[in-house]
Order: sequence, then structure tokens, then C-alpha cells
Amino acid sequence: MDKSKGFTLIELIVVMGILSIFSGIFLARYNENASQLKLKNEAKKLIDVLELAKKKALTADLFDKNCTDFTGYRVIISSGSYSLSFGCASVYSVVQNYNLLTNITATVGTGNYNFSPLMINPNFISNTIRLKNSAINKCVNISISPIGIVELNETLVSC
Repeated sequence: MDKSKGFTLIELIVVMGILSIFSGIFLARYNENASQLKLKNEAKKLIDVLELAKKKALTADLFDKNCTDFTGYRVIISSGSYSLSFGCASVYSVVQNYNLLTNITATVGTGNYNFSPLMINPNFISNTIRLKNSAINKCVNISISPIGIVELNETLVSC
């Protein structure tokens, strides 16, 4: 008998089906991991701005050199953005605006975070900031102590 050295159509269809299933699973996990990474990176960017405000307030780094009544720096957090502001005579001017990525919002801790000169009596609206990625329904928490120590809890929580 003559045996052919090839694959039957059914064998090829089965292999293609198995590859399709594995590809679908891989892509779903990849997208979820990418969304988690975006959420953590946005939290790290916000922490960088909070730390910048703290350092500038500690060193009395004047954004406006003509200011004679420095009142500190303020980070204003809203649901889809945040900004760094310079305070002179209790009037705050925006230094830089930042927008959160699509699907990422601040759900807890929106408001003003005031970093006073030399960090004497800083005033924070909340001790927790929570960012949510609505694409994966996961949140990440940022904690800020009364003296301005900012930490990211890397564990994602359902929200």
C-alpha cells in the first residue's frame, strides 16, 4: 500500500482550532495585564507630582521669583486630571496640568493637597487617593500621611 506523507484536512482543522483557542486566551490576558500596568503607571506619575510639590515646598523653590509671600505648592486632583500649582499670598497659579489616561479616573481623594513652606502643617483633603481603570474594574490606592509621606499600594483591588 502506498501511504501519503501529509496531513488530512481534519487534522489541520483541529490544529488550527487549538491554536485559535490559545491565541484568544493569550490576547485576553495580555490586554488585562496591559491595563493593570497602565493603572499602576498613572498612579506612579501622580505620586511623582505629589513628591515634586513636597520637595518644592520644603526648599521654598519659588516658581515666581517676585513672590514675597510664598504659601507653598498645591496639587489639585479631579476625576480625570490633576495639576500642580504655586501659591503666593494664598493665590495659587497653575504650573502644570496633567490628564489621566482614557478609562482611568480618580474616585477617592479628589480635592486639594496643600504642601506648605518647609512642610509645616501641610493640609490634605484625604489620606487616600484611589485611581480606577474602568476597562478592568480594578483600583489602586495611594496613601499620603499627615507629614507628606506618599506610598503606592501595588496590590490592585476590585472596585
